[in-house]
Amino acid sequence: MPLVRIKSLPFAQEVELPKVLKTLSKAISESSDIDLHHVMATWDFMTPHHYAHNGNVVDCQPEHTHPVLVHLFAPNFNTEEQIAKMLELIADTLASQLPVSKRNIFINYSPAYSDGVYDEGHVVEWEM
Repeated sequence: MPLVRIKSLPFAQEVELPKVLKTLSKAISESSDIDLHHVMATWDFMTPHHYAHNGNVVDCQPEHTHPVLVHLFAPNFNTEEQIAKMLELIADTLASQLPVSKRNIFINYSPAYSDGVYDEGHVVEWEM
């Protein structure tokens, strides 16, 4: 059930976000051996001039400042190594698809707990 939530400023150039989200979802599915049906990814744009980095605000997404912000939610049964692998995969995939440096992607992880996720009509429980 990985859920990847991405936020950025709007891009100055054309970026095919549906393609980026599909590519990212497929990469996570394949590398983690998780059915694609269980992988979710969203993208939200911040309002221009509403994101400060180093005290500066801008109107569109720069390549080297104002990192693209990514939040990964994934089950807590994943090992530290598996989480690190997912973080690297997300960064690599986004950097290959976007006009943004890999060094300009910020990702944080939050564990999802058994009995703490509602999906497909019920509270999900997993054994570790």
